[in-house]
Amino acid sequence: MLGCVFLDEDRIVQNLSFGSVKRHIEKLGGDTKNTGWYLQQFIKLGISLVCEEEFYLVWDSDTIPLNHIDFFDTDGRPFFNLKREYFHSYFQTIERLFGIKKSTKESFISEHMIFKADIVREMLSKIEANEKIDGRNFYQKILAASDLLHRDFIKTDQRFFSEFETFGTYCDAFHPKVYAKRRLRTLRHGTDFLGFDPTDEVLEWAAHDFDTISFESWGTPIAETVALSKDERKRREMSFANTIRQFFKNERKRIFEEFPKINHERFRHFFESTIAKTNFDFFFSKKLAYSKRNPYFEDSILQSFHFLYVTKCRIHRYWRLFTFRF
Repeated sequence: MLGCVFLDEDRIVQNLSFGSVKRHIEKLGGDTKNTGWYLQQFIKLGISLVCEEEFYLVWDSDTIPLNHIDFFDTDGRPFFNLKREYFHSYFQTIERLFGIKKSTKESFISEHMIFKADIVREMLSKIEANEKIDGRNFYQKILAASDLLHRDFIKTDQRFFSEFETFGTYCDAFHPKVYAKRRLRTLRHGTDFLGFDPTDEVLEWAAHDFDTISFESWGTPIAETVALSKDERKRREMSFANTIRQFFKNERKRIFEEFPKINHERFRHFFESTIAKTNFDFFFSKKLAYSKRNPYFEDSILQSFHFLYVTKCRIHRYWRLFTFRF
């Protein structure tokens, strides 16, 4: 079947399974709702223990490549694809595991990653050798190094580990010359702008602007942009990227015309349903999704918006915030 080999997730790494991860989270007093989310990350790292090749590629199954993508530079170095995401909780866990801090301004969290198997194995061995952290194996120590217990000051759905961020930060610290870095033209919220089932013609249209687009199941299609994408005449008149820009422009105009009538929750909903949809990708902004002044916010763009709102800054400051990003 297309040269595919399917592996039993419970047999890739000894003693690693959904049940074992759930039991350990329960033992630590954490919320088990994200058990599967942690498990899939541990499996990606654990593949290195059985991989016979020098490299292996992890690719998100909800992401479609639209153009040819090289995974190695002309010198044979694998690429890290950089993004704008930033979660302080991930770096707290990394610092506890290795005693290192974030060094690259951008994020290593992307829709794919080329892992160098021997470096992953080295990293897992270093985790297991850390006697300051409780646990018998790498995944137990990763969970123990996180803030699973601190539910009194975090959201219950908060997550505390990223395999991509951890591996990228580790390589930056201990193997800085092995990987090259780049930015692809990515769009994470493809579902919102194109719906769940875009045609081949629509994807070819989008390929003029983007190298990859993700269609996540929890996305919420925006009727206006989905309808436009299905109109062949409209596709000839305007690029996909410009339809997104026009959508933001129209939303900004509408929301500010209604400014005297709306409350904080209406602003928050507007922000989360429009501008925040592109805060992972560099395509619409060259700036990072956080600042040095406020490095600890989990979603610093939204937090910045919240700060501006609750301090009742004048309307032109809201406008500056919204236009600054695009």
